[in-house]
Amino acid sequence: MNTYNQHIRIEEDGSQELYPFDYLEFYESNIHPYEDFKLGNESKRIYEGITASEFRKKHKAGFLNVMQEVLNDKRLEKLQEELETEEKQVCMFNLYILAMFLVERCKTRYVFLLKPTIQETLSALNNVSKITFTNRDGSIAESTSDILIQTLLDALEANKECDTDTCQVEKVVAWDKVANNSVMQSYFVHDLSAFLHEYFPVKRKKDAQISTKEVELILYLMKLFGLSKEELTNKRYWQLMNTYERIDKRITDLGEFSINGKTVTMPLLFIPYSMWNNGKIDWIDKDLPRFNGEIGHTIKF
Repeated sequence: MNTYNQHIRIEEDGSQELYPFDYLEFYESNIHPYEDFKLGNESKRIYEGITASEFRKKHKAGFLNVMQEVLNDKRLEKLQEELETEEKQVCMFNLYILAMFLVERCKTRYVFLLKPTIQETLSALNNVSKITFTNRDGSIAESTSDILIQTLLDALEANKECDTDTCQVEKVVAWDKVANNSVMQSYFVHDLSAFLHEYFPVKRKKDAQISTKEVELILYLMKLFGLSKEELTNKRYWQLMNTYERIDKRITDLGEFSINGKTVTMPLLFIPYSMWNNGKIDWIDKDLPRFNGEIGHTIKF
C-alpha cells in the first residue's frame, strides 16, 4: 500500500510519519456545506454536521486502528494500483478517514421534530370511536362516549387557529433517524465524488466528473462502511447522484442555546408533525409540508 511523499511529514527528531488528514482538511476548506449567518454586525459560519476538528478529537484514539484496517485491505490496495494508471495517487489512509467523516457528518445533523398542531390533529381524525387520556402517573382512562367525543372535537375545531403562531418540539433527533437510506447513500457518493474530482483535477474520459474506477472505489467504501449490504452497481451510483440533485435543500435558521452554562450557536431545522409522523421522510418529495416560521413565531422546548 503506497503512502506517497506528499502525505509524509518530517518530525522534529527527523523521523517520517504519514499525515492522514490531508483529504479531510481539503474537504473542509473546499466542499463541506456551510451557511454564513449574520449575528448583529458579525458573520458566523456554521458547517453542516460535525466539523473536521470535532471529528479528529472524537476519534483521536482510534486512528491507529484505521491504519491497520487499510493495510490489511487487499481490494483497496488493488484499486490504488489501478488508479495510479489514471495518474491519480490516491492515499487510501487519507481517503478511508475522509469516508469515515462523511458517514458521521450525515449522522450528526440534528433536526427538531414538532408536535402536532390542533389543525394537524383534526386532519388525522376520522370517525373517532374512542378517546384515551393519560394521567401524569402513567395511568390511562378511556371513553367511548359519543357525547364526550363530539364535545372534544367541537372544542378542537373552535380553537384550531389558536396555536398557528406557536409550536412545540416533540424531540431532537439525528438526521439519519428520519431520512431513508437512499438519501444517506446519495450524500456519501456525491461528496466523495466531488472530492475526487476537485482533489485530482486530471482530464477524464468524456469530461466525466470521475472515472469508472473511481466510482468502483466509492461503491466499495459505501459497502465497507455499512451504507449498503452489497456492492452497488455503476447504474445505481448514477441513480444516487440524481437523487442528491432532487433532495429538498431546506433552509435553516440559526439559534442560540445554553448548554451546561455554555452558549452554543447551531443551525435549526424544524420538521412539521405531518412530515415525520409516518416514519422515514422522503426528502425528494416536492410536496413535503414545510415549517414556515416568521417573526413573532414561538417555539417551545
